[in-house]
Amino acid sequence: MPLPASKQVIAISQASTTNAATATGNIDCKGFDYAMIDIIASTSNTATNNFSVLKLSECDTTVASSFADITAFVGDGTGGFTIPNAVTTGNWGVKMCVDLRGRKRYLKVSASPVTTQVVTAIANLFRGEDMPVNSTDVDVKALVVG
Repeated sequence: MPLPASKQVIAISQASTTNAATATGNIDCKGFDYAMIDIIASTSNTATNNFSVLKLSECDTTVASSFADITAFVGDGTGGFTIPNAVTTGNWGVKMCVDLRGRKRYLKVSASPVTTQVVTAIANLFRGEDMPVNSTDVDVKALVVG
């Protein structure tokens, strides 16, 4: 069975992010039509400490000042979504499903916790133009096929 044309991108790698700081990471979407982005955070000291910023923006370059927010993917913004409350036990996560057709080449994930939390963002890109043949193609250290 051929591998699906997909790729993993670790946009934010376990960043310990303090109050008022923002963890960000870029995702190069060139050659892919769909993205599923998982934002994961460690527990908080109180459930009311939901993120102050959780959003996606886009740009055709990686110049930070050139990114524009994607309204539907701006948490607690007009036309966006409600950022869920933090958790004091268990798992916290948000999944963003993005149709990349008609989008710019790069997406940027931005996350700002209200208290110090470890933030991770992983993107899985699908419907790529080319099939992966090695670990470099899918942005991992090992590609295991069985």
